[in-house]
Order: sequence, then C-alpha cells, then structure tokens
Amino acid sequence: MKKFKKLIWLIIAIGIVVAGVFALRGKKTGPEYVTEPVARATLSQTVEATGKVASAERIGLNFRTADRVATMNVDVGDTVRAGQLLAQLDATAFSSKVTDARARIAQEQADYEKLLAGATEEDIQIARDTVTQKELALISARNSIGTIASTRDTQLKNFKEAALNTLRSEIVVAKAAIEEINNTLNDPDAQQTISVTNRNALKTAKESRDTANTRISEVEGRVDELSVDSEDNSVIGELDAETDMLEMVISALDDALTVLNHTITSVDLTESKLDTLKNNIQTRQTTINASKVSVQTAKSNWTNKIVFYEEELANARDAVDAAEAAVQTAQSQLLSTQSPPRQFELNAQQARVQQAQAALQLALANLGDATIRAPLDGTITKKHYEAGEQTSLASPVLEMIGKATLEIEVDIPESDVAKVIVGQPVRITLDAFGDDTEFAGVVSFVDPAETLIQDVVYYKVKVAFSDSGRVKPGMTANVTIVIDTKDDVLSVPNRAVKSRNGDKYVEVLENGMPAEHTVILGLRGDEGIEILSGVSEGDNVITFVKE
Repeated sequence: MKKFKKLIWLIIAIGIVVAGVFALRGKKTGPEYVTEPVARATLSQTVEATGKVASAERIGLNFRTADRVATMNVDVGDTVRAGQLLAQLDATAFSSKVTDARARIAQEQADYEKLLAGATEEDIQIARDTVTQKELALISARNSIGTIASTRDTQLKNFKEAALNTLRSEIVVAKAAIEEINNTLNDPDAQQTISVTNRNALKTAKESRDTANTRISEVEGRVDELSVDSEDNSVIGELDAETDMLEMVISALDDALTVLNHTITSVDLTESKLDTLKNNIQTRQTTINASKVSVQTAKSNWTNKIVFYEEELANARDAVDAAEAAVQTAQSQLLSTQSPPRQFELNAQQARVQQAQAALQLALANLGDATIRAPLDGTITKKHYEAGEQTSLASPVLEMIGKATLEIEVDIPESDVAKVIVGQPVRITLDAFGDDTEFAGVVSFVDPAETLIQDVVYYKVKVAFSDSGRVKPGMTANVTIVIDTKDDVLSVPNRAVKSRNGDKYVEVLENGMPAEHTVILGLRGDEGIEILSGVSEGDNVITFVKE
C-alpha cells in the first residue's frame, strides 16, 4: 500500500514538471523578425508575355516625339545593321541636356571626393582666420558701446547745463518785463488819464501782472535748487513750467498794452510819452517771445540728444549681439571644418551622385527618342519622310524587314506598354526547346492603337529574333522584355519597403529592435528595389514579423 502511494505521488510530481515545461515553451517571448541584408546586386525590370512564332512582317520605325527631320541617312533598298543610325530630329536641346547632366555628375562626384578627403590645412587656416576676424569685430563692437556712452555723458551734461543757464537767464528777462509793466501802470504822468476809456482793463492788467509775478517767484525758487546733478525729469519739468510762466508774462504784457490803448493824452502825458510807453511794452513782448523760444529750444536740443544716444546705444548693442552670433558661427564652422565627414553626409552626397546619374540616363533616353536606329539587321523597304519634313506619331518614318524571317507577336497590358520601346533587348524561351535554351531578340514594333481582349485594353508588340536558328513558325514563345537594368546597386527585397504619407521607409534590425529608416528608391526591379540612400550595405532589413 505504501509503495502504491509513493507511485501515485511520483506520477503527480512528474505531471507537474511536464506541465511546467509545456507552459514555459508555450509562453511568448516577443515577436521574431525575419531579415535580409542590404546587398549589392544587378537589378532588372522586365515585362513578360506569351505569343506564337510567325513569319516576319515589315517593321515600322518612328520617333517617340513629333518634330522636323534633321537628317535622313538611308534610302529604300539600303542594307542596315542593328544599332545603325537611320534618322534624327533636331537634337540640339537634347544634346545640351545630356552635356549638362554629365557636367552635374562630374561636379557631384568631385564634391563627394572632396567630402571624403576632408578639409585641407588651407581650409582649416581660413576658418581659423575667420574666427579671429569675428572676435576682433566683437571687441570693436563692445568698445564702441563704451565710446558712445562716454560721449553721451559729456554731451548730455553740457546740454543740461545749457538748459539750466537758460532757465536762470530767462527768469531775469521775465522779471524785467514785470518791472516794465509796473513802471507803465505807475507812471506819474499817466495817472490822470490811464485807461480812462476802460477802467476794467486796468484792473485786469494788474491782476495778470500779479499772477505772472507770483508764478515767476515760484519757478525761480525751484530753479535755484536745481543743479547739473538733479534728476533729468526735474529739469525738464521746470523747462515746461517756465514756458507756462512766460506765457503768463506775455498775457500780462498784452493786458498792459490794452491799458495804454485806452489811455488818452493830457497836459502831463504827451502823445510822445504815451507812444514811448507803448513801445517799451511791445519791446518786452518781443523779448519774452524770444525767451520762450530759447527755453523750448534748450529743452528740444537736450531731449533730442537723449533720444539720439538711446538709439545709438541700442544699435551698438545690436551690433554686439550680431558680432557674438558671428563668432559662434565661425567657431562652429571651424569645428565642422576640422571634423571628418559623417556617414550620413557621405550617404547624402552619394545619393546626389546617383540622382545625377539618373538624370543623365533620362537625358540620354530623351536624346534616344529623337533618333531612329535599326533594331536588327535588315533592309529598308519604305521611306515616308525626308529631311526637313514634319513627322507624325500616327505613321512610321521608315519601314524595314529584318534578315531573320521570324518574329513573335504578344499582347502587352495597358499598365506596362508605356515602358516598352523599340530596340529593347528580349529574352526568349520556346516550349519546344525547354526553359534551358534561351534565344535573343529585340522589340521591333509597338502598335500605337489599342486592342480590346475581353474588355481589357492591350497593345500588340512584335519581337524579332536576333538569330532564329532552328525555330519554326507556330511554336509557343515566352518573351521577357528587359525594360531597364542596373549593375552593382544597393538593393532590398520588395516586401521590405513600406509607405507612410508618401514617404518610403524600411525597418532595420538594430540591437534586436526595429528602427525606421527613410529611404530614396531607384529602380524597382523584379528581384528587388534599388536604394539610393537611407541604409548601408550589410544592414539587416526586416521582411517579415512572426508574432
């Protein structure tokens, strides 16, 4: 019985262990990434189709753009070889773009080599000299602030002293004007007839005289307490107060003159004496008006100079800020010049070189559109245009028949036909010979008119054999038209490239974690996609994630 119990407990223990093992195995440890390395390869973009071998018909040759024929190099009956130049449009503009594209490649390549080589000692020394120049400019800008401030202090002190002197001197003039009013109103010869025609004028004159005299005393008391060390606002305030005081004196003089105008002559006050009294008041009016102008001028000269120097100092401080920024920029440039090129800079420049090469290929393709070359060996059978005549895309310029008497007609879908042009190389296999036997050919004709097959748009394309050999009419042919080929380019599998908001990116496995790299794509081949920039050879790009 005891042995049976031990056996039961042993079975239970083993069950627990086995369950634990299965539980651990079943526990997920995170996603598993399937990757492929970025590698150099030869990429080809192709279009595949199937057709039947038939006897060759005439091949129509045309430009891919309509224009006037510049040169026609063949006549009917001429025998031509594959690649021979048959006719050409005016290609000046196309040739110019090819030249420009080649020059751009040379420039971008030179920039890459310069970047790779790093800065020369001369470049570094120039950068050092620039830093020194900017530092000297900064010192000069800082010294300029001190010079302006010193000049400001001296000049503003002089203008302040001049304002104080003006305040004191014009008070004397104002007091003299009041004295003149007193002498006029108290003249003993005028007492019998003064303001006889308007007694209220005399009362008004005395009141305005007393008011002005009181204001003079008040201003004089405050001015006596001012000095060059007083606050600027205090002095400016007294200049305004004295201007108001002088206005009161002017009003008092006006009232005194009104009194004289209401005074008549008498035995004691002759006409001549009355005119003298009036002239004295009028002279004081002129003097007080001049005093008022002097006070206002002293104020404006001083305050305008204050504003002037505030602007000068603000400009000088801005110049210091700009000089400091220039020093920082020059120091950063020196550091950058001394540093070796960074990998992303090299990658970016490499991409620019490849973009320039792509531009050259486009320019050459456009130049090729302006020429007609024989797609294969053969004989010219018809010539529809001469030099100087305007061509049309609707009808061929030349017709020929190839030496090879066999061709293949295939239907190419609308989505691919734009990539197919006459003269492109073609790989051909025939069911009769098997996939291991491959024949060469070229695209000899692309029909400009569509063909509807079960409501789907296709275009007929003819492929001529370069050497038909043992091929017989009626054999089933599989053609692969080579649209474009690039050798020794960085490539990744098609499934590795993803899109977001119009940008293309791949995920690179870095330290066991995916990292997004934005990429610039080149040729989209059958075997992969060309990468112009964004990743480096050997990077592991993620092609599939196992959850």
